[in-house]
Amino acid sequence: MTIDIEKIRSETPNCENVIHFNNAGCSLMPEPVTNALFEYLTQEQQLGGYEVEQMRRAELQGFYSSAASLINCDASEIAFSESATRAWQQFFYSLEFSPGDKIITTRVDYGSNFVGYIQMVQRKSVELQFIETDHNGDLHLGHLEELIDERTKLISISHIPTGGGLVNDAGKVGEIASRANIPYLLDACQSVGQLEMDVKKIKCTALSTTARKYLRGPRGAGFLFVDKNYLKNSQPAFLEQHGVDLLDESNYKLVDSARRFENYEGHKAGKLAAAASMAYADEIGLKNIEQRIFALAKYCRSQLTGIDKVNVHDRGVRQCGIVTFSIDGQHPADTQQMLSINNINTWVSAGPGSLIDFQDRGIEAAGRASIHYYNTVDEIDKFCDVVSRIAST
Repeated sequence: MTIDIEKIRSETPNCENVIHFNNAGCSLMPEPVTNALFEYLTQEQQLGGYEVEQMRRAELQGFYSSAASLINCDASEIAFSESATRAWQQFFYSLEFSPGDKIITTRVDYGSNFVGYIQMVQRKSVELQFIETDHNGDLHLGHLEELIDERTKLISISHIPTGGGLVNDAGKVGEIASRANIPYLLDACQSVGQLEMDVKKIKCTALSTTARKYLRGPRGAGFLFVDKNYLKNSQPAFLEQHGVDLLDESNYKLVDSARRFENYEGHKAGKLAAAASMAYADEIGLKNIEQRIFALAKYCRSQLTGIDKVNVHDRGVRQCGIVTFSIDGQHPADTQQMLSINNINTWVSAGPGSLIDFQDRGIEAAGRASIHYYNTVDEIDKFCDVVSRIAST
């Protein structure tokens, strides 16, 4: 199946007036998604929030089957969350760490995840270990196997770092974690919606993601996947009545699904719109989406590489739709501002998100052009032309 770009762009309002290369932040939502969002909010305004939730309960429940279809799992293994970070935290803080336990991760992990690791190091005297990388920036899987021992409590990685085009080999990590019978947490906030995903092949214990990035959904919505075999022995750090059957003044029973990790209160309109975004991606086909994104990003890198004074910072044998770059002698924030004047949306990777990785590489900040399937070669040419003009001034 080929992607009908003309149809998709016709369903993406204003994409003819702005070049949106900030999809790793928030994608432009297609009309079927915004229609679902606005319709639900209008009904809440007119009828009341509880009443609309009750009236559309079956559609809201469809969120779980939509997410399950997207990553090839059972609907009972999905929990709605307001963000990828909150989903990640819900699983991470459900683990019971003891002094001497080990967490294995990477230096390209997301800043918020590092906060959780550091907190456990300080609170529980947990040891944090990093998987070495090769000259391409890819994970040294032999070193991962060497790090694993009886003290290893968790393997946790970001599938795609926020500040670069690298795609970590999540499946190979999953094979190693599975053989060692160690919980494996995958931060997939930049990969779900961009890559073809199958948690059965990846063999992760848990996966966290958001709707607002490559799924082209709304802010305030995401989900957590937890493998049903692991669920039997898991208890969230924070529970409420939505995640249990309250039996009496002394007892409760956890619900028999990942929804034990949910809160009752949540963005119901966002939940419905997120389901619409997943259905939209599913209809196009994740394999088709992945192939187009990777091809467009490869072309973008090749064009940027040919511009004098422009540096491309992406690493890895396999590279995705996130393209990071800088111009000699210019801060990426200034580059971003000049691109914005030309109706080109990009972002700046700086601060805590990529801090550990960037510190290791001697990078203060980098421009980030994150490309999606609805973008075009013509847009990339215009973007590179503006970058070239900026670099030459």
